Amino acid sequence: MKKVNDMSDAFEGRQAQFDEMMEQLAQLQAKYKGVRGELLAKVHDEFVKLKPTRSATVTPVRAPTAARGPSPVTAAMLPSCRVCGRSMKQTNDNSLVCQNGHIRLAS
Repeated sequence: MKKVNDMSDAFEGRQAQFDEMMEQLAQLQAKYKGVRGELLAKVHDEFVKLKPTRSATVTPVRAPTAARGPSPVTAAMLPSCRVCGRSMKQTNDNSLVCQNGHIRLAS
């Protein structure tokens, strides 16, 4: 029974946010005329199409797990220089060189 009540509360919260947003949009529409008013009218029409319904479900967002392995960004990173700690760049002869000229063999 608690879950049904939570979903009802969530819908009522979304509905209250939507109603407040539409009130603020109506105030803007009353303020602006001409091209801005026409654009605000189009925005109003699009918002009406997106009005929250009771059947909409909220999907939880899951945190990434470590079982997926390293991200492609960190896997492609080159090691830092052991002498000065700067980032290394790979050269044509398969060695690594930092900004200060320290050389390290790629492993």
